[in-house]
Amino acid sequence: SSCRCRLRAPSAKLTRSWRGVRIGQEALALARMSFCTGSTLRVNTKDTATLLSDDKFMALEQEVDIIPKFSSEDPIDCIKGKFGPFRAHTAIKVPLWAALEMDRLQQCTIELPYWLHEEELKRLRDDEKDRANADRFMPVNEHYIEIAFALLTQSKASKGTGVDSRRTNLLLREIVELRRRKIISALKEFTATSDAVFDVSNMSAVELSCFRARSLLTLDTFLDFIKSKRVNEKEAEDEEVQGISQPELAEDSSSRL
Repeated sequence: SSCRCRLRAPSAKLTRSWRGVRIGQEALALARMSFCTGSTLRVNTKDTATLLSDDKFMALEQEVDIIPKFSSEDPIDCIKGKFGPFRAHTAIKVPLWAALEMDRLQQCTIELPYWLHEEELKRLRDDEKDRANADRFMPVNEHYIEIAFALLTQSKASKGTGVDSRRTNLLLREIVELRRRKIISALKEFTATSDAVFDVSNMSAVELSCFRARSLLTLDTFLDFIKSKRVNEKEAEDEEVQGISQPELAEDSSSRL
């Protein structure tokens, strides 16, 4: 099923369709991350793929800046709410789904978020690499992965602006990989008896979804190990008690004779 609403402007009709607002296969493949695709654990009845799909849906509701190419006297009424009024060549914020559709219909130009500029990405990469930050994450947009790939693969936001999308793509991949390694390192520190604490502050929605499923799977496995250990200890105690009681019974029988 598709969810639709119409934006009406003097010169165009903008139709929202989730089938036309996809993050893209490349973005989804990156978002899933190799270390979480094998997880079968469900969180609140949802597996990892479903959680990531929810994250993608929420990312489309994030506001971005656009420069409209048309003007409208009144706000445009949608199911989600009212947007506008729009003024040609004047920046305004709209949800990502609306920005992508308007961009597709050549009704606007999408402004790249400041954090998606190359210099900002380089600074974030260097901060993530810093050994002083080895056990913590740098602040990022909650949906930086989904928004970045939507803008770079589904819109013209990076075209004609001097932005090298290939370099931006490589920087994003490097940042995702650095943060992924921190998550893997934290999971490796989990043991059944340790008091390890891992700070998940500043993790993005996608990273949290992957970490949540994997960490709970790990903790459930440790819980099974602890239960098995307790059962084995109980059986060993029972055998020890039986081993002590048998000589006593034999001695008592001989004394009676």
